[in-house]
Amino acid sequence: MLRHRTDESADHRARLDLIHAEMKALIKAGAAVEGGGQVTWNGSDATGRRLVEDWSALMLRSYNGEAENCLRMLRAGGLDAARRRLDRAASAIDRLSGTFALRIAPRYQALRASELELTADHLRRRAETRRTRRIAS
Repeated sequence: MLRHRTDESADHRARLDLIHAEMKALIKAGAAVEGGGQVTWNGSDATGRRLVEDWSALMLRSYNGEAENCLRMLRAGGLDAARRRLDRAASAIDRLSGTFALRIAPRYQALRASELELTADHLRRRAETRRTRRIAS
C-alpha cells in the first residue's frame, strides 16, 4: 500500500510527540539524570542536595544541546555518526561529573536515540521521494 506523504509526516510528528512527552515526564520527575547520592557541602546536606541538582540540570542541558546539534546536523545517511556523537556526550558527562557520579539515565538516552532514528528515517524517506520525483519528471 502506497502511503501519501502527509500521512507519513503526521505519523512521524505523532511518534515524535510521544517521545517528547516521555522525555518531558522524565525531566519533570528528576529521572533523566541518575546518581548524585547523598552529598554534604560545607557541612550542609541541603546545600549538597542543591549542588547536585544544579550539576544535574547543567549536565542535562549540555546533553540536550548536543542531542539537538545531532538532530540539526543529521543527514539521510548519517545516523551512525550522530549516535556515536550522542554516546560520546553521555560518556563525557559520566566521566566529568566527578564526585557526584552523575550519568544520563539509560531510558532518557534511549529516547534520544529513538528520536534520532525516527528523524533519520523521515529524512531518508524524503530524499527517496525527491529522487523518485526527479526520475519521473
